[in-house]
Amino acid sequence: MSGKVIFFIGAGKMGGAILNALTGSGYPAGSVFFYEPENEQAAKLSKSGAKRVSEIEDGFLKADVVFLCIKPQIFSKIANSLASDLDKVMELRADKSKDKPIIVSIMAGVPISKLQSTFDGNAVLVRTMPNIALTVGKGTVAISSDGVSDADLQTVEFLLSTCSNTVRVSESQMDAVTGLSGSAPAFVFQFVEALAMGGVKMGLSRDVAMNLALSTIRGAHKMLKESGLGTGELTANVCSPAGTTIAGIQELEKGAFRGVVMAAVEAAALRSAELGK
Repeated sequence: MSGKVIFFIGAGKMGGAILNALTGSGYPAGSVFFYEPENEQAAKLSKSGAKRVSEIEDGFLKADVVFLCIKPQIFSKIANSLASDLDKVMELRADKSKDKPIIVSIMAGVPISKLQSTFDGNAVLVRTMPNIALTVGKGTVAISSDGVSDADLQTVEFLLSTCSNTVRVSESQMDAVTGLSGSAPAFVFQFVEALAMGGVKMGLSRDVAMNLALSTIRGAHKMLKESGLGTGELTANVCSPAGTTIAGIQELEKGAFRGVVMAAVEAAALRSAELGK
């Protein structure tokens, strides 16, 4: 696996995070290349040992795996140029079927069909949906398994495992993934903010309230992950008869807390579907 040459088209916040996680995990930096028009960001990434290329075509020529890490609106402007660059490279390769690069798209709302029409059979195409926690090495990435061999999926999973948890889904589920793991970090931030504000309302300082909220979230996460119990059982274990927690749960139920969260995920997923069209 370490023998594969990796090329990043766009190495901003998300692309740069994957690149840094990859080189930081011990992947040979000499096998990692990137195209990044912003000089300041490029200078930061060069410290990892990865090599900057001045032309996308140069990166395509070297690459076994290409991470397409640009914004969807940018892709729509340069798609024809990307396709032309890859066409030129494939003309130089004798065995076109064997040497097709894997192109891994992290672009939200861009379907495989759009990538297929752009690259016209010159690449193995893998659509993914990462979330922002990838930038701190704790991301979640959904990988569309549609039409991709298990060997190629394993390659993508291996490369992304340096900074994220990965799951395989069908492409038809990508909008749901976007609504849940893609958007949910913001929902969690809002929940933590609300917990801290509740503590402040009841007399705690902001710093103490935020400290308690964050440590409580960490502890709850660990219990969910390691206890072997479901969310209902864990909730019941905290709720003493006529106690403090059940009084708080009642207020959440009055505000339709779970329904509101479900509606937020649904709204984000539907918006993702709209953007994809």
